[in-house]
Amino acid sequence: MHGLALRLGAPRSRQLGRCSSLKSANQACRLTAYQTMPQVNEKTTFFTLPTELRLEIAAYALEQPDAGLTRQHRPGEKRDHFRVDSKYKPSNNLAIRLVCRQFNAEFFRLAIQKTLFVLPKDSTWVIHQQSDALLRDVKKLRVHYNPGDTKRWEMFPLNKPCMHLDQLELVIMLEDSKSRKALVDLFRRLQNVKEIRLLAQGSGLASWGSHEFVRLLGEVLKEDHYQRYDAPNAPNLEHSWWDWSYSDDLGQAIFVAQQPKPIMLEEDYMLLMKPNVDYVIECMVSYST
Repeated sequence: MHGLALRLGAPRSRQLGRCSSLKSANQACRLTAYQTMPQVNEKTTFFTLPTELRLEIAAYALEQPDAGLTRQHRPGEKRDHFRVDSKYKPSNNLAIRLVCRQFNAEFFRLAIQKTLFVLPKDSTWVIHQQSDALLRDVKKLRVHYNPGDTKRWEMFPLNKPCMHLDQLELVIMLEDSKSRKALVDLFRRLQNVKEIRLLAQGSGLASWGSHEFVRLLGEVLKEDHYQRYDAPNAPNLEHSWWDWSYSDDLGQAIFVAQQPKPIMLEEDYMLLMKPNVDYVIECMVSYST
């Protein structure tokens, strides 16, 4: 019996030893896994976020809805109107660069791209004092329209091929045919601009009437037809075709650049333009009654 007990007890001791070894091995594995796991920073700050996320947050913060405009309520009208804000300062949106050196390094170009810059009347010369590297980042620009100045724009905004604008705002008066003619010619040759917005001086586009906007559309259509079919060296295609609309809420005429219409038979062109021509005629008739 005693010998049998010894023989049976020997395997049990070895099993206990193996269990102890496995337990130690499991503890060692858990310790190693814990040590290799990425440690969570309990003090997450803006600077510990990934660069891509910081840029996305900054871009959201730098957005400028209705930049350079101010609301104006007119007695007897249910909704507000927008007018050009003469007190608007682009520097307010650029202040993010002054927070610290890292903000300036990371968000300098983004701040330039998101900010609406304003050139007051007779100050377009300021552009020519800026570097091309800086102007390449300017995406939104407001210019007080001067027909004499814009006639000198050959193809690009302010004759700067480096500038590629998402939005060009023109503060403008269209009370005379010379101003409209110069603007129509500018539309035909202008490049590197995705959208043009017309803002009237004073209290919004309504200050010179939506009929001036419609009259401008009529002259755009008339000039395009002439250059395509009746000019001595026709056809002369525009560089961009402009889809146009009028925003009552913003009080702005908006022109969005499209690919130029292809050369086609005059009959086909007239059919294509018929809805636009009908719109202009209907508006002019309504203004006269």
